[in-house]
Amino acid sequence: MDEIPNFHPMPGNNLLHVGIIPDGGRRWALENKCSLNEGYTRSRQLMNLHVERLLAYGVTDFSIFISSIQNFCRDYQEINAMLEAVSSSLENEIDKLSGQHGLRVVVAGKRSMLPVSLIKAVENAEERTRGNRKGTLNLLLAYDPIEEILHAFNSSANHERFYEDLWITKPVDLVIRTGGAILLSNFLPLQCGYARLYCYDKLFNDFTTEDLDEVVHQFSMIERKFGR
Repeated sequence: MDEIPNFHPMPGNNLLHVGIIPDGGRRWALENKCSLNEGYTRSRQLMNLHVERLLAYGVTDFSIFISSIQNFCRDYQEINAMLEAVSSSLENEIDKLSGQHGLRVVVAGKRSMLPVSLIKAVENAEERTRGNRKGTLNLLLAYDPIEEILHAFNSSANHERFYEDLWITKPVDLVIRTGGAILLSNFLPLQCGYARLYCYDKLFNDFTTEDLDEVVHQFSMIERKFGR
């Protein structure tokens, strides 16, 4: 791994929780005349590199937007390729990351929409990493914020503190979105209330380490006021 730049952040803007919306997988595969499976394989490899680099910056928590509930309306072949990539990643890249860095794996979403084999792989990954305490790797799969709120409300004994039963309880500091769109697409709206949003025209598979360093550098220069 390349040397991490020595940025000096403004007081009070610690970067602990990063959200990533890796948009553009379908377009990248089309532009590069390869299959969706090949495109998703590259995405998995790049995500692994970016998470490793962010860990070196001191980030402890990650929320990665894999799919929304609405995405499951897409073509069957595309959904199948995405689910295969998730399953393979749980057994390879994610297993390696969680083991080496003590990350707990949390899968947030409507699991009833997933095939039984993937539900089992998800449960195994969560159980295997349950005792890890150095950070959290949240995977948003078949995610919808309304489902998250209903889950928390129905699970909470004290409805005034239902936010403690959300799938993801920590606020997001920074969101990186690739693919050219400037919106959250229902990505953790409750947790992203004061997150900084950085959107890039590049497709995720073209997003480089240098791009990531620039995002962290920009974040290090801001003064966060949290509405004060």
